Amino acid sequence: MKIGILTQHRSGHTAYEQHLSVVTRLPVVPEFDINKKDFATYLTNLPDSCVFSVMPRPDVPDLMHNTKGIQWRVLLRKDILKQCLSFVYTNTTQEFRKTQTQKVVVDKTLVNDFFENYKIIQQVVSKGTFDIFYYEDLELSKAYYKKSTSDYESLITNIVEVKRQIKNNISCP
Repeated sequence: MKIGILTQHRSGHTAYEQHLSVVTRLPVVPEFDINKKDFATYLTNLPDSCVFSVMPRPDVPDLMHNTKGIQWRVLLRKDILKQCLSFVYTNTTQEFRKTQTQKVVVDKTLVNDFFENYKIIQQVVSKGTFDIFYYEDLELSKAYYKKSTSDYESLITNIVEVKRQIKNNISCP
């Protein structure tokens, strides 16, 4: 069995993978992200049984719909604001799995990057083909990574501009 998770960074997908791996006894394989070039080749080279995550790219929706033998899921966050703030902050500091304390100015264009990926996932969701899970609703007791308690709003020094950029992206179709 192969379980594929379409998600975005800072969604809790690593904890979800860990939990699924313990429950199903399937190994977790490295995610498909920006560092990998060809999604079709990635899918072809997967082991017969595994759990894996896929970060959105333009070719992902078509290949998901045309690939057999994978139990696809979509993992979302209800709190898009917090997810986006976590994304821009951690991409600035390159610290992903610890409690954050450093105050930083983040690059507002990272907000646009986040929402480009968000739109691709929404394209998949709109087809209604795959099960959708929300991180906030999952009981992930088998995962060893736990939810971040970092207060990104207090850590991003240009928070007003960043939140304005997020609001502009949310209000655009």
